[in-house]
Amino acid sequence: MGWFTKSDYQPKGKHCYITGGTQGLGKALAESLVRQGAHVTVVARDVAKGKKVEAELKSIAQPDQIIQFISADLTSPLSSLESLVKASEPFNGRVPDYIYLCAGFSKPKYMVDSSLEEFQAGFDGTYWVSAYTAQAAVKLMVKQRVLGKIVFVSSFLGYTSFAGYTNYSPGKYALRGLADALRSEMLLHDIKIHIFMPCGIAGPGYEAENEFKPAVTLKIEEDDTQIPPEQCAKALETGLRKGYYQITDNIICDFARLRSNGGVPTNNFFADCFYLLVSSCGLPIWRMTADATVRKGRNEVHADYEARGIYEQASK
Repeated sequence: MGWFTKSDYQPKGKHCYITGGTQGLGKALAESLVRQGAHVTVVARDVAKGKKVEAELKSIAQPDQIIQFISADLTSPLSSLESLVKASEPFNGRVPDYIYLCAGFSKPKYMVDSSLEEFQAGFDGTYWVSAYTAQAAVKLMVKQRVLGKIVFVSSFLGYTSFAGYTNYSPGKYALRGLADALRSEMLLHDIKIHIFMPCGIAGPGYEAENEFKPAVTLKIEEDDTQIPPEQCAKALETGLRKGYYQITDNIICDFARLRSNGGVPTNNFFADCFYLLVSSCGLPIWRMTADATVRKGRNEVHADYEARGIYEQASK
């Protein structure tokens, strides 16, 4: 977006569709959008939680705003399409203007400790949970000539990763690849694609993942500060107003962004030049520190695997 161009991000009066909108970033974003005068559809699996959030959103909405909750399994392509179609019914079948893909979960584990089902679920819960909705939305937007926005939510771990995230990072990397390709493709139809790359977000999701997180992973992250969902949502919307493609909520994410952006549009040219210079020295140092932490944890992991009988006994 040019420096003197008015922002095309104007939620008021728009139909905003939010997956994973019953907690964390999705819920904070829904509340912000309702207060800005948007019509909001929240999509998630949990019916009780969804109805509660729907009531909360209606309590802060104006009488003419349409607020609705839809329960759906977004790891299913059919359910993802049906949810979009159902959400469009109060709008005479018109697809939502803004699609925010916030659904997903993290269950950190070493690959050795992950079952095949957990390994597959990791990709379902990070990639397909957003990709199926994105495909359905694109088809409907192009068909109806709706000049809307699709906003993917990846992670800092979609830029770089480390021990404990083999079930999580691959899907977040894949989302970035999908968004990069789709951003280019949708230039054909004037549909805007964005991707949000946040650091850790405080809330139930983060607390749940810590129940499974290996000790080495916790050690690498021990100095991290989790960002409140409301602050995270504000950073996302600020980036959308500025027209950024890859949006971050933390300067550390900006360092990683410039080291791995693959030639996609940058944000602020002068700031990005500075970030690139700093990250050229800073990120390699961070990586060496993370690798050293992993090496220090080897004896503990080996002892644990020995005790659990994971190692085969040497043949005599």
